Amino acid sequence: MRLSTFQFYQNNLNNISSKNGQASQQLDKLSSGVRVQTAADDPAAANSILGYKQELSSIARYQNNIDLAENRLQREESLLTSAETLTQQVKELMLQANNGTYTTQDKSAMAAELSSRIDELLDLANSRDEFGQYVFGGFQTDKAPFVRQPDGSVSYQGDGGQRELAISNNVKVGLNHDGLMVFGQVPNPKGDVTVGYALEGGVREPGLVVERAAISNMATFDNGAQPYQVVFSDNDGVVEVLLTDKDGNALTDKDGIALTPQSYQPGQSIEAGGMTLTLTGEARAGDKITLDASSADGTGQDTLSVFDALNRAKSWLEGDGNTAGEQSELADILAELDAVGSHFTRVRADTGIRLQRLDNQRATHDDMSLTLDKVRSGMEDLDYAQAIGELNQTMVALEASQSVFGKLQGMSLFNYI
Repeated sequence: MRLSTFQFYQNNLNNISSKNGQASQQLDKLSSGVRVQTAADDPAAANSILGYKQELSSIARYQNNIDLAENRLQREESLLTSAETLTQQVKELMLQANNGTYTTQDKSAMAAELSSRIDELLDLANSRDEFGQYVFGGFQTDKAPFVRQPDGSVSYQGDGGQRELAISNNVKVGLNHDGLMVFGQVPNPKGDVTVGYALEGGVREPGLVVERAAISNMATFDNGAQPYQVVFSDNDGVVEVLLTDKDGNALTDKDGIALTPQSYQPGQSIEAGGMTLTLTGEARAGDKITLDASSADGTGQDTLSVFDALNRAKSWLEGDGNTAGEQSELADILAELDAVGSHFTRVRADTGIRLQRLDNQRATHDDMSLTLDKVRSGMEDLDYAQAIGELNQTMVALEASQSVFGKLQGMSLFNYI
């Protein structure tokens, strides 16, 4: 085939230009360290690389969520630890106050100290996170969840919402425990009642206390007859006990038969009015105990408020402390403080479980990221040894083409004459 001079020049220029372009691309890859720079470089690999990068980006977002959740849960854990410590301090103060050597003035000073502890707990319950959001407000994070009322009680203004954050495609973790659950739903150590004591005489050993009073039969429990009363009387030197409603009418047993006074036996269970009651300690004629199980839903008072428990402790310190009734109240207060401390421990343990879940998920993401990045790197990243070899081959070919073309350009028939 005969080639014109123009075609000859054009073919050689195209060849040199192609090799220049090839060398330029190879230099770009060496500079960036990336083998697949466009889909045209390797269509199949480019599609897989895009998928891996999207998955790695998703994992990075989840890792950021884990860091955020960890910060918030660690903040809550710290607050719960402080609440546990404060509760223990209050219990130690109450045990100290029960020492017979302390005067009324001493106990008044202790009451003032306890009042400060209540203020500390209120501040703790109204703590904020690093974003200024209230930790224990549920979904209501922009206003203080706990408010002190004129009578000294503390009410909850938040809700029961639990904020969550996704830490993987199918896993979410709670960022908080709502304040009502943490500070307002401590399991009642007495069962379902608030107990009141009106006992005769001074301190007894052992003191008369309600060990437990729980609703055992909702069908016969009468929410409208609250508070039930436990009345002790004398029958020829024998102390007898009778359970009545708020109006003094005898309660009925499980068979619907009205109770009559029976001999008091410490530790014996009594079932009446849909409630099972256990009393311990020394009882005397004239003693009276009230058992208030009234509630809005008629299911009893199976939980108590931390602030109510501390306010009862404060009220006890403001009293004499030397009557039988006050000693029984102290036993109940100490039981409530134990329940509060245990409750804080349980909530903190649940927070710890969530933190452990974050650690586990973070480790899973780390492992997956390493695996995905290794596969991506194998497809996308450049093999420098191979790339340098290919560039050298291209440069040799380019130099050869340029050299041959240069020599051919200078050739003519006159060179052979």
